[in-house]
Amino acid sequence: MEPVIVIGGGPAGALAAIAVSRHSGRPVVVVDPAAALGPGSAYATREPSHLLNSRAGSMSVDPCAPGDFAAWARCSGDSFQPRGGYGDYLAQRLGAVPHIARRALRVRPAGAGRWAVELSDGTTRRASDVVLALGPPPPVFPAAAAVGVRRAPGYVPLPWTPGALDRIAAPDRVLLLGTGLTAVDAVLTLLARGHTGRIVAVSRHGLLPRAHTDQAAPVALSADLPPGLRALLRELRRSTDWRATVDALRPRVDEVWAGLTDEERRRFLRHLARWWEVHRHRCAPPVAATIAAARSSGALVVAAGRVTDIRTVPRGFEVTVGDSGPWPFDAVVNCTGPGHPAGLSLVRTLVADGLARADPLGLGIDVDAAGHPTGRDGSPVEGLHVLGSLRRGRWWETTAIPEIRTQAYAVAARLADPPATHAA
Repeated sequence: MEPVIVIGGGPAGALAAIAVSRHSGRPVVVVDPAAALGPGSAYATREPSHLLNSRAGSMSVDPCAPGDFAAWARCSGDSFQPRGGYGDYLAQRLGAVPHIARRALRVRPAGAGRWAVELSDGTTRRASDVVLALGPPPPVFPAAAAVGVRRAPGYVPLPWTPGALDRIAAPDRVLLLGTGLTAVDAVLTLLARGHTGRIVAVSRHGLLPRAHTDQAAPVALSADLPPGLRALLRELRRSTDWRATVDALRPRVDEVWAGLTDEERRRFLRHLARWWEVHRHRCAPPVAATIAAARSSGALVVAAGRVTDIRTVPRGFEVTVGDSGPWPFDAVVNCTGPGHPAGLSLVRTLVADGLARADPLGLGIDVDAAGHPTGRDGSPVEGLHVLGSLRRGRWWETTAIPEIRTQAYAVAARLADPPATHAA
């Protein structure tokens, strides 16, 4: 039997391989150039201050065993565990799955409902189905940056690359482009290394992720969700505990998203998306406390504004924010988060071959209700399955472990022979 090939060996690929191997009866092979599978960049960190942004009780790899991670870590389900430990958990639960440590360059039909995956070493592997678990695209190079910035030694294009922040000296003046969770992680890393220079984080709104409470609040939401964004905002504003309301809304976000027109979705992206993100993707309480202390001491400055110019100078960079500046910095770290899906070479190839197309909002690739990519002709491409952030145009909540896990088990249920009932 030809295997199911999972392209991507990070968390999404690990969840897909675990689900398919456990619940479909199909053999699985993972294709990823990394030496080790499971943690990816987000969960490979060994910095103790990098904690999960969700409680341990929600992080099991298997929806049928929701307490599995907390039991493995021997911790309370309400706790926030180190991310490196979660990476170990993913790798252990994945086990010794066959791994081809090569880059997938192209996926093409091979006749009779089969697929061929062309690899970077010139070989081709056959598959019955292919799961695209590619993870988020890399950040986009800042539009305001001069060409020379890209090659400057103080510019960090991807802070999750191992050793990316090693060249930043303790007294350096550091600019973080972005104020989301990636920027928070960069601050934690620098502070843990004894950084003494000023750290400035800039984004258009200057919003930092909000904090979780020590104990989870009981979730609560009206049984009937109001249609439209305005009515939904009224519902949120009426709530006595916004955290409980946001958490209750999370499993139903895709229902709300599906009911919006394309224009309403664009309006949400322009005006509300960042506000939703900082309330939905929150920090663990100890992380929030560290960031608050850094701001209070002046070690961290968070500013709202649009960076309009970044250029290199003999000793670092000069940066203009709005009409102010230029301000001197020794290092610039791109913490803007996932970029355009075209930043992934395999996505570009799929689109060029007619096996995928961009979604109407340009957030990912167009997929049908089952997660199959939509081809150039508008038809779903059976045999290809998309997981995670590339689904963003159709599903808004598609980047966190619980949602990707559910998608992975839905794929496994469809691949099962005989077809299985999706346990999630």
